Amino acid sequence: MVEIPKEKRTYCPHCDSHQVHRVKEDTNKPGSAMNKKQRKRQRKIEKGYGSFPFEDPAHRSRGRKNPTSEKKDLVLECKECGKSHKPKKPIRAASFDIE
Repeated sequence: MVEIPKEKRTYCPHCDSHQVHRVKEDTNKPGSAMNKKQRKRQRKIEKGYGSFPFEDPAHRSRGRKNPTSEKKDLVLECKECGKSHKPKKPIRAASFDIE
């Protein structure tokens, strides 16, 4: 369990200086079903080829180890200008808590 503070002093690209930021978890909204990527995937599923889509996630790795944790999206909101941005390096963790 990774514990992250609610406020963090870091660089704000909008202010071009270091400011205090509020840390929030990004709410991932579902992607549009009509975008090009989803239409292409749907065509492949309907037509079918090989073993697409892969049933077993181990097939995706092709011999490499799959990570058990995922990279969490955080949003940093500047207290000075009110604009938000994402950090350059997301945190890889199975679970985290914002305190």
